[in-house]
Amino acid sequence: MKHRVFLPLLAMLLAFVMPGSAAAASPEPANPCRACHLDPGLKAPVNHSQCQVCHRDATEHMTNPGEVKPNKAIPTETCLDCHASGNGHAKDANRMNFAFSEHNKAGVACRDCHGIHNPKVATQANVGDVKMDKNARLCATCHQDVLARFSMVSHHPLREGGVTCVGCHQPHDGKQTALGARTEQCTKCHQGVRGPHVFEHPPAAEDCTNCHNPHGTPNRRLLEVAQPMLCLQCHSLATQRHGATGTGAVAQAGTDRISGAVLRNCAACHGAIHGSSTDQHLRH
Repeated sequence: MKHRVFLPLLAMLLAFVMPGSAAAASPEPANPCRACHLDPGLKAPVNHSQCQVCHRDATEHMTNPGEVKPNKAIPTETCLDCHASGNGHAKDANRMNFAFSEHNKAGVACRDCHGIHNPKVATQANVGDVKMDKNARLCATCHQDVLARFSMVSHHPLREGGVTCVGCHQPHDGKQTALGARTEQCTKCHQGVRGPHVFEHPPAAEDCTNCHNPHGTPNRRLLEVAQPMLCLQCHSLATQRHGATGTGAVAQAGTDRISGAVLRNCAACHGAIHGSSTDQHLRH
């Protein structure tokens, strides 16, 4: 008999002494959609717990669920109402320029990459990509041609888990709104070639991708074309400095030969290819 009286009094005392814990244990606001949609796979983050925030056309469906179906394709504008404000998440401000992004121009919507209820890409990756970042696996679902380059001899370690796509690319922003150039993006990691230099190599200062393909190539050091053909696309060989033995007149007539050793590796002599502080010909 004493226990029957004591237990209710103890519960009331605990609720009075620790009101915070009682509030924490209170259930979240009722979601009327759960009365019918009991599928356990329909999970959502805390901020997405109220279905009507995203499914804004669900009011009529709740009144007449048999006849009116809500639109499952959430428009991008609905997502940006919250996720382009810069509030609530440190990276949300990047989405303010989504209208100028390449993804938006290509007709890609938020729902194409982001799962509303579940992740868009399964957690289990292919055996060859088990170390690849989840963001990179998501990008690879569309960019298969780019993913293939990461299997070439020279490549950034994407499949090995060393880098990820969003480390270099901002999927929600536009090229026109980015303040930094691609060279600046590359030199955040490759600081050994960062300028400014006394003697600049214009293609390197302008854009690293003039010579390198950052995803992968069959050539060493991610070069688009192997040496010396890459250099010869811009530079002609000065015959008097590259192994020619004849006179200037003979060389100009095109009868003199340039040593084959010169045509193997330009960077063997011009090693400061990204820029030099001592030599105008970019030699060390």
